[in-house]
Amino acid sequence: MKCLIKYLIQTADSAAYRSGNLDGMRHPAVDGKMLRAVGGMRKLLEEADELEKTGLIRTERKNLGADIVRIHYPVSAIPELCIRAGVEDPRERQLRWIRTAGKWADEAGGTFLSPYYEALLQRLEAGQDVKKPDMEDDAFFCCLNRAASIEVPVWRRQFSSEVLHDSKLFEKKYQDKVVTVLAHYSPMAEDGMTGDDILRVHGIRTYSQTLEWKGPLIYRIADGSLIDSSVNIFGTVINAQTLERAAAYAAPGIRQIILIENKANYESMEFRADTLYIYCHGFFSPKELKFIGTLTEIAGNNMEYLHWGDMDLGGIRIFLYNQKRLFPRLKPYRMSEDDYRTAIAGRAGIPLKAEKKEKLRQLDAGCLEGLKSCILENGMEIEQESLLY
Repeated sequence: MKCLIKYLIQTADSAAYRSGNLDGMRHPAVDGKMLRAVGGMRKLLEEADELEKTGLIRTERKNLGADIVRIHYPVSAIPELCIRAGVEDPRERQLRWIRTAGKWADEAGGTFLSPYYEALLQRLEAGQDVKKPDMEDDAFFCCLNRAASIEVPVWRRQFSSEVLHDSKLFEKKYQDKVVTVLAHYSPMAEDGMTGDDILRVHGIRTYSQTLEWKGPLIYRIADGSLIDSSVNIFGTVINAQTLERAAAYAAPGIRQIILIENKANYESMEFRADTLYIYCHGFFSPKELKFIGTLTEIAGNNMEYLHWGDMDLGGIRIFLYNQKRLFPRLKPYRMSEDDYRTAIAGRAGIPLKAEKKEKLRQLDAGCLEGLKSCILENGMEIEQESLLY
């Protein structure tokens, strides 16, 4: 009897039923699909006879009752059919998922995840059979909500251990799912960020974070000590702990600050007493933004801010990010239309992929619109390594 019952439940399991908007009668015809699900006409007759005695269904027959051609049953019988089949009523499951989503939404209240949960609840209330996210997986929601509320940065495995009690489980199973939501809903996420970038700006460190520069910058650490980096003519590197506790103090004699995206180009830069070169590995983390941002407080009004990055979609996005988050007066360096044409003439470049082409076309490139047009016209992107200093 359970094969037939499960089939009848399946035929009624729809968005309308799960949302509570289905009523009246159901009239599934006996066809090949039903016969295969039940195990043939003889099996169907046996199960239908037994079920019909309960009053939950009514059969329509031919050939003196030897063949069933249609089954009639009310939608109101589905809860009882589910009990007899030993399965959860799809409508009750949907209501349980709605309560679950509401619980996680309440926990994330006041964060940027509120629109995410509003959209999820709308899908559930409309009766959608939600597969992503997995509504039965509480661990995913724990990770997501925690990622949206981190105040003190943590290492990825520390995060995983604290939330999941397994130091590697987050990276193995949940990281990509969490990053997907953060990338869509977080105001800190920018187009072009990698998964590690997105985690880092939300306080989940994926590697030992450092900040590198060349130039005569004086910075102060937590105890008030001042450190003059001008003695490090080949460059200064501070680690994550120092970065969290340090602030720029003075920039004596510095007249320009250059952010350099590529490590090879950064390393090629020679120490100059009037220039501060900062290695920009990609999108700066909040701690890096805070430290570098203090430079505007100590710099003179005549300070020139420059950015040298790849002449591609990613390079333009990073430039715009730094212009928005750090230095409003930031200007591109060696990223002009002429620089692009010179590089193309030297046979540098990588073919622009179709999906990137469309994203670039839609991007407001600001002062790099000329570069954007060159890239679209030639269908080639230029990486900074092609233009070593």
